[in-house]
Amino acid sequence: MWAGIIILLNSYHPCHIGEVLMNRYVLIQKLGWGHFSTVWLAKDFKYSSYVAIKIMKSAPHYLDASYDEVLFFEQRLKYYKKLQKMH
Repeated sequence: MWAGIIILLNSYHPCHIGEVLMNRYVLIQKLGWGHFSTVWLAKDFKYSSYVAIKIMKSAPHYLDASYDEVLFFEQRLKYYKKLQKMH
């Protein structure tokens, strides 16, 4: 499940274990990081499930790449849902 993007100004969000985002997700563990984001394992309170949350660095020149990545994952999700209906 794609949880979304959180944007802060020109830096990484200073996340910490136990932090609650958007009154819905609690951060459990950092899974990794890259040039323009960090990825966290989180518990989704709404669906009582675990999700990966990618928190993007907010520098303006990363914004297009962030939106491209969201589109990529949305396309993959549509494809997998279509496959599930076929089986």
